[in-house]
Amino acid sequence: MANNRRLIPIFIVVFVDILGFSIILPLLPYYASSFAASAQMIGLLVASYSICQFIASPILGDLSDRYGRRPLLLYSQIGSCLGFVLMGAAIHMPNPLLWLFLARIIDGFSGGNLTIAQAYLSDITRVEERAKTFGLVIGVSFGLGFLLGPALGGFLSRFGYDAPAYTAAGISFTSIMATTFLLTEPERKPGESRAFGVKAYLRLFDYLAIPQLRMLLAVFFFFALPFALYVSMFALYADYQLRFSAEQTGYFLAFVGLLGIIWQGGMVGPVVKRFGEQRAMIAGLLASSIGLFIVVWVDVWWKLVPVALFFSFGNSIARPSMTSLITQAAPPDRRGGVLGATTSIESFSRIIAPLLGGWVIGSFHPTWLGWIGGAMFAVAVILAITDRKR
Repeated sequence: MANNRRLIPIFIVVFVDILGFSIILPLLPYYASSFAASAQMIGLLVASYSICQFIASPILGDLSDRYGRRPLLLYSQIGSCLGFVLMGAAIHMPNPLLWLFLARIIDGFSGGNLTIAQAYLSDITRVEERAKTFGLVIGVSFGLGFLLGPALGGFLSRFGYDAPAYTAAGISFTSIMATTFLLTEPERKPGESRAFGVKAYLRLFDYLAIPQLRMLLAVFFFFALPFALYVSMFALYADYQLRFSAEQTGYFLAFVGLLGIIWQGGMVGPVVKRFGEQRAMIAGLLASSIGLFIVVWVDVWWKLVPVALFFSFGNSIARPSMTSLITQAAPPDRRGGVLGATTSIESFSRIIAPLLGGWVIGSFHPTWLGWIGGAMFAVAVILAITDRKR
């Protein structure tokens, strides 16, 4: 019961992190365009958050191993809240684009919420319950974030682009209060040494030297990259291929979020229990691959429905199973650092994805997004099957 009580603020933390990302997902290009930003500048703006998060995540993960999850969570939440406030205020500043960049950079450098939350969950749950807990807390948070964020952002944009940012800041402040008054520091096995700065990045090579982790981290990379490619580039794809408005794009992403809640809330536990984490991960990766390959044949809005079904189901099953397997393969006193490495991998994929996606859509054809993303998921399937046989 105590563990269940501690899941509530962690759920809020992850939800706010995803909400903040998803609430501006379909709007950020329009927001930046209102400041006369070029397409190249918008791409850099989208990538700036992930560049900073890529730098900060392994450091924050290791610091949470040394100084505790709770104080690092508070630091991360305060940074996110400040970033949202600055994003809202940018529209009123003399050089608004500069302030918009600053807002994303601050949020990125403090963006270790998910890393520390996952480490916290691994501290308070048993191994056999971890996949189900990740599915309920992390997975449902993703689903709720992608359900409410795009739809809320699209609706609030009617009152100005600053309204969604200020709303996200208010929600972020709520999560700070939840951590302050509800969250207790979990018991964990302290490590004998810690790496900081550049050494924190070199620690990734130490993790790759562990056979059980090496293949799983490779699978995670080929999961995270096509996921980021589709999510970050869907608005551009929908505009070029289907002539969607920002509001229509937001509503479709909300539909994907609703499906994610359904899958994650009711299927992760039974599927993992029936087939095991490795098979569940493989099935999820395969479904995601099929979903993105269907993108190739989408020429009217209703053909996006099977894309949403396969893609949301695959991500809902694969992510918690994969995260659980990674925490099991990690040394008990290095879970924070390992999860920080996975967040860095995901942040790195969010750097590559908008640059790759914009180039592919602009230089070739929007449907190539499906070919490339589906192929990357297929590589993840092959690696996962190889790892299971090994």
